[in-house]
Amino acid sequence: MNSGLEKKKRAILHFKLLCTLRLIYSLVMGVVVVLGVSVAVLFCAGLRPYAVISGSMEPNIKVGSVCMVDVKVPFSQIKEGDVISVNMGDMRVTHRVYKLTRDGAITKGDANKDVDNFTVTSDQYFGKTVFSLPFLGYGVIFLKSGAGLVFGIGFIVLALVLDFLLDLAIDITRGELGLDKKSKQTSDGDTDEEEKN
Repeated sequence: MNSGLEKKKRAILHFKLLCTLRLIYSLVMGVVVVLGVSVAVLFCAGLRPYAVISGSMEPNIKVGSVCMVDVKVPFSQIKEGDVISVNMGDMRVTHRVYKLTRDGAITKGDANKDVDNFTVTSDQYFGKTVFSLPFLGYGVIFLKSGAGLVFGIGFIVLALVLDFLLDLAIDITRGELGLDKKSKQTSDGDTDEEEKN
């Protein structure tokens, strides 16, 4: 008798633990979904993330920050003092517009003593930096790498497997506690009544 009672207590504790894990899992996945939707909305709005890997714009934009660049702002609307991102071959440079000339924009890093040795034209212009967030650039760099791709795929697979295992464990524990008996008896009773009719 006591062993059966202890077994039921353990099953109840196990069930509560599983329900807590399911709640935590749901909250984490909810945050992931919200972040994913937010990124999609920003992307549709014309904002692109760009990781900063040099200190030429410090202290305003630190190394490891992520800049959000608005690619919908035309080059013709750029003013002196704006921070813009420029395509330079395989690199993307984010500097402040120091002076506007007929030939284009002369830029300069906030931490640099001299202006850049090139003039930015509309062909090189990528977009205007509207804001930056510290440290998140490291995450952007990682996610764009091969290891980041593997991590992303592994996270999705792990989330699906964990979702299945949690549901399975909760269903098994429900059965051990007899939580499904009432619904089963009700369905059986309905079936019997239908057969009598």
